[in-house]
Amino acid sequence: MRKFIILYWLNIALFFLVLYFDISPIANIINPLQTDFTANLVSFTLDKNQIIGHEIIINKHYKLIIEKACNGLIPYIFFLASIFAFPSTLRHKIKWSIIGYITITAINTFRIWLVTKLVLAQADNFSLAHDFIGNAILILTAIVLFILFIKTREKFI
Repeated sequence: MRKFIILYWLNIALFFLVLYFDISPIANIINPLQTDFTANLVSFTLDKNQIIGHEIIINKHYKLIIEKACNGLIPYIFFLASIFAFPSTLRHKIKWSIIGYITITAINTFRIWLVTKLVLAQADNFSLAHDFIGNAILILTAIVLFILFIKTREKFI
């Protein structure tokens, strides 16, 4: 367990340095692409012309903006760090990295849609929808994915 915890935190640091922080050339490519991809996915769930670029129009005075922190990479990094810290085969880790990316991206798109719908219903809902409901959905998704990863893991021979 101690080894897992140490590897987990080291992986988080490494993945944030490489995939998220602006000091990394890789992150400077991946984050804009992921943010664009997320905005495009969300545009399929909303009314036409409700999203322009990364901005979701609530009304003429209020809009939601899909930023780097909203693109789904943060929960994916935490998930990725956990599966790479846990003992299993590299093949299993790569398989679950892909499954996790697809699932977390889909759930993140749903989260942004849900936040938008709740804010459209009442602007005061943003904090509840974004900070609590939306984040809880992403955290629960990552936990379920990690449990499934563990239950299906391939042990070293």
